[in-house]
Amino acid sequence: MPLLGNTQPTQAEILSAELAKAKARLDAHPEIPVSLNELATEAGLSRFQFLRAFKAVTQLPPHAYRLQRQLQMARRLIMQGHTLLQASLLSGFADQSHLTRHFVSSYGLTPGSLSQSRKMQYFPALK
Repeated sequence: MPLLGNTQPTQAEILSAELAKAKARLDAHPEIPVSLNELATEAGLSRFQFLRAFKAVTQLPPHAYRLQRQLQMARRLIMQGHTLLQASLLSGFADQSHLTRHFVSSYGLTPGSLSQSRKMQYFPALK
């Protein structure tokens, strides 16, 4: 018996490490599509085990989590001065209307209005 207790990682710790890898993958590159099968295989779980565990950790299923990260990326790109088309394509959306539909649903305003407010902030003479 070891002096400092059990040195073997528990199943929860292994699961947390595998879920952390999947979450990190989605955080790092939300613009790259990834299937539930890919994420589950990398984690060494069935699709259903992975889905339940991921949702328990993040409060969102993987697809919704990725979508939120894509929207955050698009918002950041718009605020950096990218066009709406550039922001939508760089963040992994199929087209600008796809970005707009999800953006309005999540943030309650269009990406165009965000872009316009950004311009007004930096160029008040345009008002």
